[in-house]
Amino acid sequence: MQAAASRSRSNRRHKKRRGEGKNRERRRRGGPRDDETAPPGFYGAYGYGGHPWLPYGVDEGVDVKVSSKFLTRNDYCQTFIDTGLRPQNFIRDLDYQNRYSEYPKIQRLIKLKDDILAKRASPGMSLKCDLKTFDLASLGTKFDVVLLDPPWEEYQTRVAGMYVPDEDLSTWTLDELKALKVGEVADHQSFVFLWCGETHLEHARELFKKWGFRRIEDICWVKTNRLAPLDARGSVKQQSVMYGDSSIIQRTKEHCLVGVKGTVKRSVDTHFIHANCDVDLIMEEEKSFGSTHKPIELYETIEHFCLGRRRLELFGRDRNLRDGWLTLGTGLTNDNWDKETYLKWFEGESQWPEAKDYKGGKLLGSVAEIETLRPKSPVRPGRKRSRSLSPRRRMAGGPSTGAGGWRAARASRDYDYEEDEKPLPEDLGEMAPPIPKEDD
Repeated sequence: MQAAASRSRSNRRHKKRRGEGKNRERRRRGGPRDDETAPPGFYGAYGYGGHPWLPYGVDEGVDVKVSSKFLTRNDYCQTFIDTGLRPQNFIRDLDYQNRYSEYPKIQRLIKLKDDILAKRASPGMSLKCDLKTFDLASLGTKFDVVLLDPPWEEYQTRVAGMYVPDEDLSTWTLDELKALKVGEVADHQSFVFLWCGETHLEHARELFKKWGFRRIEDICWVKTNRLAPLDARGSVKQQSVMYGDSSIIQRTKEHCLVGVKGTVKRSVDTHFIHANCDVDLIMEEEKSFGSTHKPIELYETIEHFCLGRRRLELFGRDRNLRDGWLTLGTGLTNDNWDKETYLKWFEGESQWPEAKDYKGGKLLGSVAEIETLRPKSPVRPGRKRSRSLSPRRRMAGGPSTGAGGWRAARASRDYDYEEDEKPLPEDLGEMAPPIPKEDD
């Protein structure tokens, strides 16, 4: 009992000395004692946050207590509220040139693909036409990729009817978009990339169903405002506004849905697609008020992914003209469409490295180094292999219930097995049935 009482008195004396030491430190730094009241506003906008005492002006972010010390971290959400600068502005290596500086293998892969693309890209062609009356089938060919940025109602709503230079914001109805024969000009294995803003995701899915595509991806353009003009306090002078917007949070992104036609398996159809070379996010500066201009990076993503050379863009303008693409739209000033010349560029079956330029073949081609560097389809963990006897070993006896049959074959380990590939959900699209966890 006496030992316990002695320890208790010792603990009280230790706590008292520790408290006096804290108060002396606070006095030295100009702060109040525990039993004193600080003047109004002494602790700043964040208030008195606990122990140890933190004077005003030391921190403007989030404080995390680590080993009795404060670790200062940036609070980008608070920065957005205070200044209007978006959190995505502070992500490192947003520029396309520096993105892979710390990943030499991916950097090498992208360089190899870009070199082939530059040599195999056909000269850009354009056709000025009214897509409401133009027959896409008259182009005389099928396409591997179709890219669309329709004049959605959202684009007009953003500006509340105000005039925007170099933009035609007259809208199309959903029925008018459904009337486009996109599915008829898309090849049996092909992809469609459809910009749908922020509020037309469901409409885009309806269009996919009408045209005969299945949705497989959603690429998001996350808009930065690093180059926005600032005032004297470092705040954005004019925040972007979407008039009539009823969302509960500020919208800083747009969607591009990706659809597939036919069956494309990324581990088998490697002559046609190279999956996972890029990500489904595009981080790029927001365009000027009312502009419908989209990031150039989407073209690069498409060209790295799909090795088909026949690419079509609808609702294009002069800013969309690009080598390797046929661009259609009413806002074009240049019209150099020549059907016979265009079709000759894709005759035959040649591809890189046999074909050294844009003449010949519907496919881009590849090299062994690209096949080594590019990401491969992941192996699903925990799945049993579906195995079947190879024809050679089946003729030699095969699995039977008699003597020397299945049991003897497994014991001797003398049979070759072939794995039956199962398509992944990404290969089938969103309407694919669920894959069972185990094969029967």
